[in-house]
Amino acid sequence: MTSTSSAAPAASASRHGFRVLGLSVAGVMVVLLLAGVAMGCTAVMGGPVRSEAQFLEHVRETQGAGEDTVRFLGSDPHSVILGKDSANASCVDDLGADAAGTSRDQPSISWAPDFQDGDAGYRSAVAALRRRWSERGWKVVAVPQTDPVTGRATGLQTIRATDDHGVTLSLSPGRRTGEGLVIADGGCIRHEGHWTTNDWSTYR
Repeated sequence: MTSTSSAAPAASASRHGFRVLGLSVAGVMVVLLLAGVAMGCTAVMGGPVRSEAQFLEHVRETQGAGEDTVRFLGSDPHSVILGKDSANASCVDDLGADAAGTSRDQPSISWAPDFQDGDAGYRSAVAALRRRWSERGWKVVAVPQTDPVTGRATGLQTIRATDDHGVTLSLSPGRRTGEGLVIADGGCIRHEGHWTTNDWSTYR
């Protein structure tokens, strides 16, 4: 009788311990889930809000990274510039979460450098740029290109890498043989103040 009586409280205590452990694990899972959701929302909203000065510095870094790439490829960036942009369809405030005084922009700038020897010159430029980016420790992504009409492989590639400032640089075939398209994309940024593409002239 004494043995049976002592076993019951022990079993009860064991069940209670399991319940406490289960609740603890569930609590940890809820905290991790909420943290993940918060991080996801921050990413969707363009990350943490940067000061106006920080954003303008990133704009300068974006333009500088692109110009450096174009010069490396043998062209004057001011003579082959195509356009400047401040927005992207994915960089919008769908959730309505941006506070008053906070803007969201995606600064990008593009150039169209020419290469001698047509497609052969373009391939040489891709190889040289790939080596340069790899030497800097940047991960280079290469995507084979296909003809938009026939769907056949063209033998040309688009290469892309992200620099140490978070600027995505890319080189792809242009509209003509021997022409390239260089794009420097600063990514979607939330920041204080207001900025437009007219402000690009400040950094020339």
